[in-house]
Amino acid sequence: MDTFTTSRSLSSRPLNLDLDVAQRLTDLRAWLANWQREDHRWQQQIASLDPKRRSDVLLGSQISSLRREMSLQLAQEPIALGPEEINRIGFTKLRQHLARQYATLSLADRKLWLVNLSFVLTPTLQNLIAKLDAIRRYRSFGQTRCFLLGGVSGSGKTSCLNWYAFHHLPTVEPTRNHVPVIKIDAPVSNRSPKPLYLRMLMACGAATVRGDEEHYLQLLELYFQRCGVELLIVDEVEHIILPSLRRRLLELSNLTGVPIVCASCNPIAWTNGDAEIQGRWNDYFELTQFTGPRLDAFLSLLDLLLPFEEDSQLGLREIKDAQGRPTAAGPAHYVEQWTDGILREIMVLVMDACLKALETRQPCLSVDLLNQAWRDIKRAKVVNFLDHLRAQTFTESSQRDGGTHVREQNAIC
Repeated sequence: MDTFTTSRSLSSRPLNLDLDVAQRLTDLRAWLANWQREDHRWQQQIASLDPKRRSDVLLGSQISSLRREMSLQLAQEPIALGPEEINRIGFTKLRQHLARQYATLSLADRKLWLVNLSFVLTPTLQNLIAKLDAIRRYRSFGQTRCFLLGGVSGSGKTSCLNWYAFHHLPTVEPTRNHVPVIKIDAPVSNRSPKPLYLRMLMACGAATVRGDEEHYLQLLELYFQRCGVELLIVDEVEHIILPSLRRRLLELSNLTGVPIVCASCNPIAWTNGDAEIQGRWNDYFELTQFTGPRLDAFLSLLDLLLPFEEDSQLGLREIKDAQGRPTAAGPAHYVEQWTDGILREIMVLVMDACLKALETRQPCLSVDLLNQAWRDIKRAKVVNFLDHLRAQTFTESSQRDGGTHVREQNAIC
């Protein structure tokens, strides 16, 4: 019987009075530097590959997936937003505790602090992680529990699954590769299950193989046992359209006993028309949009993470005068209107507004700043945050200038 294992501590940092901003910045610098070094090394290996060789093309695809996972080094210990603990401490007390620390930061440190917004653990994401751990524990007792993960695009599915996979990366052991968690994207091609199988085999460290579909399936049965696979995650599962290919996933579950999580925007529709698949994937977890009071509460928690001395009051629906009469719509009203409560859009908006506020030395965010940020986001192409960091954050380069090497370190923005 397999034993439930954890190859990397699934740690997070609670948002409470123990949060030391200076220590957190030290950690962020170290994580950022490590990620940039490793990402540069993978870029160099990509440049050396020969696109005419099939094995190199497959290796390039594997490196691409690994680079996406390794970017989660920036959030290897994300800040967890726990409303119960914050309510126990008191919002005002916690805000004052953090504001005193934010006040001592330089502009560069405040911009570095925004890396925390690249991935935060909401209570719902914490529940999803607990569910992933639970089905792996069921596996250790000889039970196979599969489930569907759904939610609109941008709700945090892929980010959370990538983060989970990052914390369970393969380890090389004397006689095998230990691969507790496999996370792949379903291929768009539906001509054969071989591309799907090949992605799983590559995740196990298998070399390029030749053979028919049955041979690939037998190899997977062998490698899943040899590598101690405890969980298979198939993202973008809606790409698997043909009923015969959907049955292949069911067959793999039957042969290996490994629980399979299938994620997409509407995974329930993916199971339609096949009673056996519906019976196997009969558990559903959904990441919903932030609307109404739930959005207000989330924005209020997020406000604590913004590196300003003053409260931006992001969770307010209405701005009131001294007599308590509403005078204007508040930030939460506009954030919901603009973003439809989609987590990705919310975080892009808040991060861009924070950069604008810091560059203009504003004490906090305002509705006007949020409005300006949203107009700019809709007018211009949204820059991927990782690309932004690659280009502008803490890069070190050496170049000859009059016979001497000049070492440069750029600010985050």
